[in-house]
Amino acid sequence: MSNDVMQAALATWAARQLPARLDVAETSKLLGFAEHDVQILMAAGRLTPLGDPAPNAPKWFAAVEMIRLAADKDWLHKATKDISKYWRHKRERRQTSPPSSHFVHRRSVTLRIGKVSPKSSPEVSPNGHFGGNGEAMHSREQVFEKSA
Repeated sequence: MSNDVMQAALATWAARQLPARLDVAETSKLLGFAEHDVQILMAAGRLTPLGDPAPNAPKWFAAVEMIRLAADKDWLHKATKDISKYWRHKRERRQTSPPSSHFVHRRSVTLRIGKVSPKSSPEVSPNGHFGGNGEAMHSREQVFEKSA
């Protein structure tokens, strides 16, 4: 980094009263991106967190470096293109994946749950009753006869 750029970055850093390390929310705000875009920029190699954090660890970024990147028009252009490309490919993957595969899964679950075996239907006995004990269900005519 040239001396003039470094001086400007330090002046901006001091004027904004930024800490030396920025978390993802502060970094995204300083660079003008959404918080979820920071992860995309890290995957694309545009941002490098401090240290060697584990994938599930909080990420920290150098404030001076983020100020320098925010002032770099070429970097902002490339980062914006990377994010646009990521979301475009994600939409294309969604549109090209067969939506019926998800429906088939739901349908197979429904069919599995709602499956009826041949023996689960009530059978009519010779005396007109449904089922085996004769008292559970009666034919429609017998119900009307009893109520009259």
